[in-house]
Amino acid sequence: MGVRVVILDDSEDGRTALARRLERAPGIDVVGAAANVETAVALISNAGVDLMLLALHQQDRQWPETCHRLATLSSAPVVVLASFMTPELWNTAKRAGAVDYLLRHIDSARLRREIVRLASHHRRSAADVA
Repeated sequence: MGVRVVILDDSEDGRTALARRLERAPGIDVVGAAANVETAVALISNAGVDLMLLALHQQDRQWPETCHRLATLSSAPVVVLASFMTPELWNTAKRAGAVDYLLRHIDSARLRREIVRLASHHRRSAADVA
């Protein structure tokens, strides 16, 4: 079994494209792709999830609240997926509970490596706390 990932992206095209990309990546198991936080929460609570990918859209002013809800409802890390990142955006994402970010234009092999790395790092950190 690979890293179990939930995708949250309110764009159907973006959600579908990312899910397809990750489903082809060895070591990644896409648990589901959600359009809203309620669906994501249902996916998280019904399956063990290692990492949550939250697509950040600048026009969506609610994304920090969504990130915070995901971070508080699961022990799985929230990673923001963005077209670009500024220090201000990253500070907002960190305050909302994100553990890291990835840029959308990352190639598929590196995306897979980063997801595996982040999930593994989070598992080690959680084990150190326990």
